[in-house]
Amino acid sequence: MEERVYQIDKKDKKQLDELLALDPYAPVSFGRISPVLREMDERLFMYIKSDDAGVWKFVDEKLKAVPSAKHAAKPDEDKIVKMIHDEEEAAAGGFGNIFG
Repeated sequence: MEERVYQIDKKDKKQLDELLALDPYAPVSFGRISPVLREMDERLFMYIKSDDAGVWKFVDEKLKAVPSAKHAAKPDEDKIVKMIHDEEEAAAGGFGNIFG
């Protein structure tokens, strides 16, 4: 499963929100992809996980509408991916305590 992180300046948040809300029921849409957004240092980071090449083509094409959107720098990408993985593990551990 491929994971990517995109960086967007906070000033473009409204444009990003509008883009994410478009056509949520289309076969390939942000609604189906379910990106995870995190805010750090006046920037937004959007984490996406997929093994479908069509998803990456869709995301790259749609993000052209957001002027500041770009792939995050490797150190930022690594930090966000680790943060998401840690949150997923913590959530899974919490369910284990509930049902265990």
